[in-house]
Amino acid sequence: MNEPDHYRILGVSPEAPRGDIQAAYRRRLRETHPDRGGDEAVFHQVQAAWETLSHAGLRREYDLLRFGRRAAKRYGRAAARPSHRKPRGWNVQPETGPNAPPDTGPGALVTVPWHARVQRGRVNSKPSLWTELVVCALLIALWAASGIAFCSAALATGAPLPIRALSIPLVLTGAIVVLGQAARTRRTTEHTAPPPPRTRIALAVLFGAAAVWSAGTGAWLGWWLALHVLCGAILVWPVRRVRWAASLRRSVGAALRDYNAFGPVGTRPRADRPTGRLLREVLTNLPASRLFVSLPATASVRVPHAIVCGDRLALLCAPVGRDTGDADAANLAAAVETIAADLPGAHVHGWVLWPTLPENGPTTLDGGVDDVAVDTAAADIGLWLAAGGDHYDLPVLQALRLRLAAVPAQRAASRTPAVRA
Repeated sequence: MNEPDHYRILGVSPEAPRGDIQAAYRRRLRETHPDRGGDEAVFHQVQAAWETLSHAGLRREYDLLRFGRRAAKRYGRAAARPSHRKPRGWNVQPETGPNAPPDTGPGALVTVPWHARVQRGRVNSKPSLWTELVVCALLIALWAASGIAFCSAALATGAPLPIRALSIPLVLTGAIVVLGQAARTRRTTEHTAPPPPRTRIALAVLFGAAAVWSAGTGAWLGWWLALHVLCGAILVWPVRRVRWAASLRRSVGAALRDYNAFGPVGTRPRADRPTGRLLREVLTNLPASRLFVSLPATASVRVPHAIVCGDRLALLCAPVGRDTGDADAANLAAAVETIAADLPGAHVHGWVLWPTLPENGPTTLDGGVDDVAVDTAAADIGLWLAAGGDHYDLPVLQALRLRLAAVPAQRAASRTPAVRA
């Protein structure tokens, strides 16, 4: 969530009633007013916090996005998935009619378009739920087989009586512990990729080395015990990854199949004619690409158009913002840096779409932003996006949709399910 902690700014509890919030707002307003020596930035944060928390609907929206289940218990189970929080989806169709590109005859000499050089394949999702399931099933099978092999080796060889007597109870106790840890993952919802259990793996390796050394390197008894303990230490991690991949598939996969463009609730995708043609060309020729409209970069800056394909995200803007708060040539570099910091697994780059490319572009742009003429930008942007892979990067797409869901609802007089061209 990219909004500040409004409750901390006002100095109240998240469970505080509206009267306490109003009293805290008036007190903080007097403390931070610039005429009384307060900080102007903090003064504006106090006003923004009051605008959100004083409105019942906006406060409910804010609490659900920040506190999740804790807020859902207060507002009811149905509030965990309110329809008004879902980013609105559209389908951007290829351009047809008199404005469509002319169709050349079979004998005409034409330049090979950029999308002809793109190797298309089947669009898959990463992480793949089926791959995670296969890896988890193989590890479970190896863990069970190594436990059975250890018990068989302990009973069949001339091992000491305590080892033979305790081999089966030891394996059963380990199985109960591992299965109990795996069952605990059902109580939590995985929103981020679970990290590998490095500490458990290190302890399991040390225990396995001691077991092999005690039984002798030539005896299978120690090796089977070491493999069983190591698989048991790792087993909970693939189980958590399966739940994480399933959660991503439920929340993002269905929307990707139905729509190729998304925006905050209450908005509609808008673009001038050259930009609309650029968006259509890229979305049509890159099946894994998706468009995000009015993507918030900071609290006061939003990117008019962002296209994601694989693990690459292209941020597009005009030299001068058309609406208040739109990114432009002056602040696009800061927007790229902010979004890249929030998406460590993605490659983020920005393009300023000029009607006519100036000979000497602005000197404030850095290596993360390029100037390009909007009529010829599709080749540069499309080839750069195609290098990101022909797949859906579900964590990146989920993070972008959560950014859109954090935008307060906007009331629009009319909604058009297409990018205007």
